[in-house]
Amino acid sequence: MYVASVPSPIGKVYIECDGERITRVSFDALGRGHGGRQPKMLKEAQEQLKAYFAGRRKKFDLPLYQVGSAYRKAVWDQLSGIAYGKAITYEQLATNVGGNARSAGTACGDNPLLILVPCHRVVGKNGLLSGYAGGIWRKKWLLEHEGVLAKELFAGA
Repeated sequence: MYVASVPSPIGKVYIECDGERITRVSFDALGRGHGGRQPKMLKEAQEQLKAYFAGRRKKFDLPLYQVGSAYRKAVWDQLSGIAYGKAITYEQLATNVGGNARSAGTACGDNPLLILVPCHRVVGKNGLLSGYAGGIWRKKWLLEHEGVLAKELFAGA
């Protein structure tokens, strides 16, 4: 595996690539990976994430590799369909894929491709921010960045 990082307003974002596909995106260090020359796909992922954080990209165009059960893959597929600037509830997600809000939330929490597969776009009932592998403060920032939440909504919170 190859590993690179991208600085962002919400901390360093680590990207892992098998040489052809992106296999993981995390806020936690992913190890050193292979030394030497980075694959083209890893460089492209870095550029797309930089553009996203700069407000110049709303959708990612990268080959992704996801390992998980059929249910998790169905959830992650639904996540990929949530447009930039939009959010759905865990209950809506569960309705779309089957199961219940808790199982859908667990599958969101197991998403290995943070930001690229936008699990941050799923919120609790009544728009409550709940659960995010990168931390609620990052979820809040991402939703504000995408215009889902007004920045003033949580002023002083």
